[in-house]
Amino acid sequence: MKGLLRQILLGAFLLAAGSVAMAANHTVRVGGSGLTYSPSTLTIQRGDTVTFTNVSGFHNVVADSGAFRCALGCDGSGTGNGNPNSSQWNAVVRFDNAGTFGYFCDAHGAPGSGMFGTIIVE
Repeated sequence: MKGLLRQILLGAFLLAAGSVAMAANHTVRVGGSGLTYSPSTLTIQRGDTVTFTNVSGFHNVVADSGAFRCALGCDGSGTGNGNPNSSQWNAVVRFDNAGTFGYFCDAHGAPGSGMFGTIIVE
């Protein structure tokens, strides 16, 4: 009986461990063929990261809420400068909370207008 209980508990543990989702990374292209983010709307899961990649143009990525401001790194994180920049840069932002998060380019947009995008975190 003790061996059977041990097997059941081990099986339940393995089943639970196998169902834990790993965080994913998503890419949003910045600039390129216009003053756009591509995709402009992205749905992700809590804990996922988004890598914003400047493919061309003088841009940055600024959260409507002020939570992040990124280009050659992100302001406030000690890893760079969020001012618009025309270099080819990558900036990674992690989304730990569910909700809808708008962002825009300082040089070409504002919250909800011009060059802007939305991250939906489920």
